[in-house]
Amino acid sequence: MEIKWLRDFLVLQAEGNFRIAAKVRGVSQPAFSRRIQALEVWIGAQLIDRSSQPSQLTAAGKMFLPVAQQIVDLAESGKANVQNQVLAEAEQMRFSTLGTLSQIFLPGWLKGLQPFIDANQFVVKTEYVTILDYFSALESNAVDFFISYLDPKRDAQSDISVFPFLTLGTESLVPVTSPNAKGKARWWLPDQPKEPIPCLHTLTDNSPWPIKNHMNSLYNNLIFKPVYDSSFAAGLREMAIQGFGLAWLPHTLIADDLTTGKLVRAASATDDLRVDIRIYRCAKYTAPRVEKFWRVLVQQAAQRHATVTQA
Repeated sequence: MEIKWLRDFLVLQAEGNFRIAAKVRGVSQPAFSRRIQALEVWIGAQLIDRSSQPSQLTAAGKMFLPVAQQIVDLAESGKANVQNQVLAEAEQMRFSTLGTLSQIFLPGWLKGLQPFIDANQFVVKTEYVTILDYFSALESNAVDFFISYLDPKRDAQSDISVFPFLTLGTESLVPVTSPNAKGKARWWLPDQPKEPIPCLHTLTDNSPWPIKNHMNSLYNNLIFKPVYDSSFAAGLREMAIQGFGLAWLPHTLIADDLTTGKLVRAASATDDLRVDIRIYRCAKYTAPRVEKFWRVLVQQAAQRHATVTQA
């Protein structure tokens, strides 16, 4: 059975004339008649009383009419739903990023782009664990862009020809702890404490938090004991406030905490890690929506560079 047979049947019932119904359906009358006959063969009953003019439905035809209408309606509705979903997914801009950046950077950044882009549907994935996972998602086309912190002194493990990038901004990662009874840092790193320091990060080369190299270069003789890890700085912040350990957190997030004393520095400001906020894409994929979005970013990057040069 074919859906077009059902549509033929519904038009014939409405018009009551094979010639007119065939014209409405855009086929010759003989072809239209053969399709009605094919439907009757499939049903196993005559649906049309051809002896009367206009043609009438038989008892079987009257019984089948609401069923045919329901099947056609369901098919049209299902088709429309699928097309709408496919269209929506085709228009979505898909990002992967740290949970932290999804909270404190992405919303404002996307808002600032609104006058320059057509996209208004966004998917943000934060479930990846390592830097390699994020780049794998880019390479497999699971996402369009990857936004991350990066220590500019230590480039990501990526091929720039495959994963071109732009710098969107900068941030300072600040070593902080909760204050002790005297209002001082529980662990003051420049004092070179001998006991293990509980750390709210997993210090691996592939961690999305780019602090391992920085900590090793400054405090390679200290012992850091990982006790917690998260890609969401809000969670790390709360754990630090509760005294669970030391964390390197974005200054944007904890500036008020430093002012109120909820958190205190674990080292001087000279030990802050200044990181780039970079956006990567995979050069293998050139969907028009991605290319258009990337061109806007390139233009904005060129304008920022021109402004800095003029200054």
